Amino acid sequence: MKLAIYIRSIRSAQGTERVSANIALGLAERGHHVDFLVEESDGWLIEKLDAHPGIDVVNLCDSRGPLLLHRGLQLWILLKNLLSSPLALVGIGDSCSARLLRMMTHENPPMLSLCRYIRRNRPVSVMSFLNYQNLALLLAAPLVSTDTRYIVNVRNHISTSAKYGKSKWMRNVPRVMRRFFPRADLILAPSRDVADDAREITGIAPEKFRVIYNPVFRQEIVELSRETPSHPWLAGPDVPVVIAAGKLKPQKDFETLLRAFALVRRQRAARLVILGRGPGKPALMDLAAQLGIGEDFQLPGHVKNPYAWFSNASVFVLSSAWEGLPNVLIEAMACGCPVISTDCPGGSSEILEDGRVGRLVPVGDAAAMAQAIADTLDSPPSREMLLERARAFSYDKAISGYEEVLTAS
Repeated sequence: MKLAIYIRSIRSAQGTERVSANIALGLAERGHHVDFLVEESDGWLIEKLDAHPGIDVVNLCDSRGPLLLHRGLQLWILLKNLLSSPLALVGIGDSCSARLLRMMTHENPPMLSLCRYIRRNRPVSVMSFLNYQNLALLLAAPLVSTDTRYIVNVRNHISTSAKYGKSKWMRNVPRVMRRFFPRADLILAPSRDVADDAREITGIAPEKFRVIYNPVFRQEIVELSRETPSHPWLAGPDVPVVIAAGKLKPQKDFETLLRAFALVRRQRAARLVILGRGPGKPALMDLAAQLGIGEDFQLPGHVKNPYAWFSNASVFVLSSAWEGLPNVLIEAMACGCPVISTDCPGGSSEILEDGRVGRLVPVGDAAAMAQAIADTLDSPPSREMLLERARAFSYDKAISGYEEVLTAS
């Protein structure tokens, strides 16, 4: 049985990119053939997928064909979409309409190659990840006469993403979803909050939605957490270490975490480490200097085994303004590290069972976060409880969920 997964790239091997790859590997391990459709085929994770005998990595940008034929078929894609939905580009904003026109008449995303792939290979299901690829798949849907099922995967709390989005495209995503998501056979989400948000945006019946948690917990995480981290701050229990991880971007709101840590630092000795890379590094370093915590704050970037860091830290803090289902919160629990999270739109409160497993604080509230850090350092939960909750997000359980929806006729 041939299945297909479509995502632009998995070069950074983080978040949704890692989730999509793990799903492909899990399905292939169960005997399914998986075509992994991408627009950029580089990075160590692509090499790992390509090495598996049950997975074929297909770069959609490698199969354009003759230029004249290509241009003619691009025009056909545009006309077919407009004929099937004459009002498709009305009422969704000028910039958004322009982007949709570019999608249907240009190579990025490679609409023609996607249509050609589906027609020639006829997979049972194609599942896409992230907003742009979800839309590309649904634009392709009326163009190909096959029995293939079209499944889109919403990964974030879209209404909040749109509210804080810097681009006109991001702010108009809810309108695009309302217009095109009815074409999907099924809409997946990693948490109930994300599913409820997408359902409210689109007005689509609940029967077309399915929540499947990310494939996160594996015994391998527990084993890796037992390794010794190289950083001297984690060598002993003398000074507690507060740890966080994620791309250094506004969504993660690490600025609030730094302000909260500065408040904690006034009361006790402590250190803060944030793992990850991103454009926000200079601003975070400047803020740390302004707050007077520069000597107790580090940004090591990407580390090979973050689980060893988590297991030796005193508390993990998720400071995000919004999420989908934050894998890193589950990974920290799997390593036995006490966790704190903002009660942000997304799956954080769902993971922490409304605060039973870890403290929840309001988004952007540095004082409340500082108090939660202090309280957790003074009275941490048991490692057994954390590990038990992490197992609810097991790899095998998630793969079974995806297998069920992707192989359904």
